[in-house]
Amino acid sequence: MTQVELNWLDGTDSGRYVVCPERAVESWTYERVEELLDQHIDEYATAFPVDGHGDVLVLAGEPLPIAWLAEERVFVRPVHCPCSDAVRPLVREALRSGVWQDGPTVELTAGRYLLTDAAYDGEEMLPQGRHLAVELARGRYLVQSLVDSAPEAPFYLERLLPAR
Repeated sequence: MTQVELNWLDGTDSGRYVVCPERAVESWTYERVEELLDQHIDEYATAFPVDGHGDVLVLAGEPLPIAWLAEERVFVRPVHCPCSDAVRPLVREALRSGVWQDGPTVELTAGRYLLTDAAYDGEEMLPQGRHLAVELARGRYLVQSLVDSAPEAPFYLERLLPAR
């Protein structure tokens, strides 16, 4: 299996990340996030509809660095370990042994999403490259969260499972 080197966002000013359809990013504003989060709030993962784009996923919690592991369909935020490919085996172990908390079901219809700090306006985020690409097959996904407190590398995980 080919391993792709992970790219990381180094943290968030707002404490929230957003997984936004690429075609909706230019009109994205933090004011919109605040407005929607007043209506739809959850501890680690929240989904809300955006007209014409399916759902948007907001990941909250600690303002930690984040990466997207495409093969595993997992967002990982390490607490006390370096942001490198070294977290992948630890994440794979957590996938097998962790106790996951079910979150929202999201309708992801865009195919290509951008992961970024929810506080960034789309028009400033795109030219500065402050995002990661997230490619997903269109469909419904159950979001599950896990706070893994392994002493060697604690981290927050959110995984996307195809929903039925």
